[in-house]
Amino acid sequence: MAKKPSIFYVVPMILILVVGIYFSLISEADVISDLKYHNNPILTFEEQRWLKEQGSLIYAADNDAPPLRFVDGADNQYKGVVVDYINLLSLELGFNIELHPLLWEDALKSLEEGKTDICDMFKSKERSKHFLFTNPIYNLRAVLAVKSNDQKIDHIENMTLATQKGDYVNEYLMNTYPGIKIVQVDNISRALDLLLSGKVDAVAGDEPVVLYQIKNKGAEFLLHIKEEPLYENEVVLAVPKSKPELVSILNKGIAALGETNQLERIQQKWFGISAPIVQIPDYRTRIKYILAAAGALIMIIIGMVTWNYFLKQEVEKRTKELMDSKHDLQITFDGMTEYIAVTDLDLKIVNINKSFLDFLGYSKSKVLNEHCREIFKDFGPMNIEKITVDTITLEKSLEEELSNKNNYYVVRTYPLKDTTGSMKNILVVIQNITKEKISEKQILQANKMAAIGQLAAGMGHEIRNPLGIIRSHSYILRSLYDDERLICSLDYIDASVERANRIIDNLLEFSRLTGDDKGWINVKEFISKLFELEHKTLMKLNIKYSIACDENTRLYSNVESLKHILINLISNAKDAIGENGSINISASSEENRIVFRIVDTGEGIPEDEIEKIFNPFYSTKDPGKGTGLGLYIVYNEVEKLNGHIAVSSIPNVKTVFEISLPIDSKENSI
Repeated sequence: MAKKPSIFYVVPMILILVVGIYFSLISEADVISDLKYHNNPILTFEEQRWLKEQGSLIYAADNDAPPLRFVDGADNQYKGVVVDYINLLSLELGFNIELHPLLWEDALKSLEEGKTDICDMFKSKERSKHFLFTNPIYNLRAVLAVKSNDQKIDHIENMTLATQKGDYVNEYLMNTYPGIKIVQVDNISRALDLLLSGKVDAVAGDEPVVLYQIKNKGAEFLLHIKEEPLYENEVVLAVPKSKPELVSILNKGIAALGETNQLERIQQKWFGISAPIVQIPDYRTRIKYILAAAGALIMIIIGMVTWNYFLKQEVEKRTKELMDSKHDLQITFDGMTEYIAVTDLDLKIVNINKSFLDFLGYSKSKVLNEHCREIFKDFGPMNIEKITVDTITLEKSLEEELSNKNNYYVVRTYPLKDTTGSMKNILVVIQNITKEKISEKQILQANKMAAIGQLAAGMGHEIRNPLGIIRSHSYILRSLYDDERLICSLDYIDASVERANRIIDNLLEFSRLTGDDKGWINVKEFISKLFELEHKTLMKLNIKYSIACDENTRLYSNVESLKHILINLISNAKDAIGENGSINISASSEENRIVFRIVDTGEGIPEDEIEKIFNPFYSTKDPGKGTGLGLYIVYNEVEKLNGHIAVSSIPNVKTVFEISLPIDSKENSI
């Protein structure tokens, strides 16, 4: 490709520079004009005298946090958004404020010792011990930068973070994630170097500084910012506690600048499309010479060639942006966990996401251009094809809830239209809501059990009143009469009252909500109380029960969870036996664990069904006699207790559930 003459580049660049200088001068003139004609805030005589006594105020802050504040290596000048704001504040107050760039930790120390007067920062409980704070200037977010290809980032408390020394983010992280590993360095640039070299998992810092340094290093494709910020706080000016007078003075300046939107102008300067250009060479003489020498014809040719060149560049740029946008959309499309497919009006597949392909076990090339019934057939009787046809006919979104193979789904269809408003494709979204359904039923069951518990507790307290009266009168009768037959009858009455009291105690204890609290449990006593609650029903069905457990066997666990597990298993055993059988529960210590064995002589479980019994909504009971969630909940509760559950069965002989739980699970969460 032939090299283009330099004139093709010089003229457009000159035009761009001239326009940039013009708008920059206009912007600067506007700021100066606003300050010139804006009335300074009225300071009291005492404040004016105090300022006069100070001589000059000193603003000291970070020397390497672009674009907020930094020393420009090109001219060694202290620049940035906050530096410009402090300069405007100095003009507004009519008082000199000197600028001292330091290392951030040195700036904080200097302010604390009273060697400097002003620094911008986040407020915190720790910093309030040393500084006084003004009204807020602006809001600032802290973000987390990670490697773009790092798939292992999950929980921040498991990561090693690089931060700037003295930054508020260190105090926030140590308070929010105690024990987190932090590597503190002098600036964010050094922190990003550690991240790029793999020595840390992430970098935490102020959002504009992190973004600036990533761009400055040309690492936009290597690093990215996590979407959720760590926090967003107000930035204030801090002064030493020895100078409370300065807070009121600065607040007046801050309010005055806020009325004229000076901070917004500064932000437009630093974050807008154009930035002011300094020390632009004077090309006017050269332009005149070129124009005079080349003439009008050459200028027209230059203009056409230049326009064509930039137009081509813009087209290529826009094309790349469109391709990148399409690529990003496809990544998002494939990253969604719902099953998503796009069909044309002939119901042929034109696109499908990765989650759906993984579910089907097909490759994308096999599915594209196939009729949708081929991919929807795996949902059994669910007629998704009909819903799609109805969407085409009615030209509106439809939603339907369907079930298949113990799973629940919500199917949503959306008509996709082109720019003319004509329907082009149909979007089909299939969402598995089985877990939500389980949660709904668990909540309903929990509410029902809570209501039963409240009713049982109320009844227990009400029954105790007449029992107390019976006991009192029995005592009176004993004191009045000495008849042997009467005493014998009173003994029976007292024994019955005592038994009723024990039943009420058990009822009240097991209807009490215990939440997630853990404690030491006497295993044999715990199982005995559960059987006492079921005693009447078991005797009526002629079901015998026994407990084989040492008196001193103890377990540190969640009382409510263990109760839920054993009550469910006892209830299932009772239903499996029907009448005339036995339930035996044993508990023994084995290698720092307690092993429970629940054995019943019921009808048993067929071998081909034994692997399915812990699935949600699976039940071998007659319709209406079970939800299919009992053993599913038992399995989940055992897992939460860091335990294991196994089952074996001999049809029409016996079924054995074996549960192993750690004796001391203080370190395990529920």
